[in-house]
Amino acid sequence: MNKWRRYLYLLVDDLKGTYPLRRIDASSLFLSKNQVNQGLAVEETPPPRTTVSFTPSRDRGRLEFLGFFGRGPNRSHLAAVDYYGLSHTYDVGRRTMHEIASPNHCKFSHPVSLAVGEALYVMDREAIPGSECGFEVLTLDGPDDYLCKPNSRWHCLQPLPFVLEPGYTRRFTGAYTGDGGSNILISTPGIGTYSFDTSSCSWTKAWDWELPFRGRADFFPEHGVWLGFSSKDNLLCCCSDITASAQGAPTLDMVWEDLDPPFSWVPLKSHLVYLGANQFCVAKFFERVFNAVSDQVCIPQIERFVVFTGLELKPTTDQRALAMLKHRTRVYRFEGITTCWVF
Repeated sequence: MNKWRRYLYLLVDDLKGTYPLRRIDASSLFLSKNQVNQGLAVEETPPPRTTVSFTPSRDRGRLEFLGFFGRGPNRSHLAAVDYYGLSHTYDVGRRTMHEIASPNHCKFSHPVSLAVGEALYVMDREAIPGSECGFEVLTLDGPDDYLCKPNSRWHCLQPLPFVLEPGYTRRFTGAYTGDGGSNILISTPGIGTYSFDTSSCSWTKAWDWELPFRGRADFFPEHGVWLGFSSKDNLLCCCSDITASAQGAPTLDMVWEDLDPPFSWVPLKSHLVYLGANQFCVAKFFERVFNAVSDQVCIPQIERFVVFTGLELKPTTDQRALAMLKHRTRVYRFEGITTCWVF
């Protein structure tokens, strides 16, 4: 967990209908020790050049990027799937692309995805009533050789129990995480939290309450905490105990102001990436609407951009809590994009 990761990977959808992948040098988000406590301004930075571009299988199709997984500690395979089912993996270490097996069920907008062991677990974020294949696992087999196409398989897994119950209506997954072992925890508003055991491929009802996060959270055993974004205000936060207490739902230990954006910046997506050596990147996708004046006529304009902030997790001086030290913040602006992914 403490090995330094050199690059971050940013994907956007562009006006050409392609999805360019850019590598960002993670060290550009961090300063030396004697610079850290100085007042740091947000820096405008031109986007890096494109490393590789992904294209959907049909005109006007869309791609979803599911995250890194794979054999060994590196997990260097980035999985992508389009709405027609065609799937690829891109090995960012070897810079090789392979077509892989298609999922049994189309994965819709922003599915839940989590790597456990060497497999990638993928679930519809909005579970469809009666769907028996909205939750699948992707595995790669065969030799770890860049010249060989990996043998890939998608397997349908048992859906969340309430999805098959009469009267169930579509609900979005509110939060999800791993428990540091073989279990995946899924929280659904109004229903509670279920645990999926990847060893036995079975579900159990964990708690009636929901996890205190928005979207994905990750467990960091060296600190004994889960880190993610607060379900209340989308700020970076940590929780040391996600099990039930006498008072009910778990509470957050710390909430940090990872970024203080102007009021006109509307947050659309948030990503937390661990870089190793207790250093992190928070990447947030924003939208700003403004009026451009042309011939005395106000024309509404929309701009979207991604903001990267380097952060360092340290114990406080009394060793009783954790502090998140902010380093550098960089803004990457794009024209005509509607979404992004950061890994």
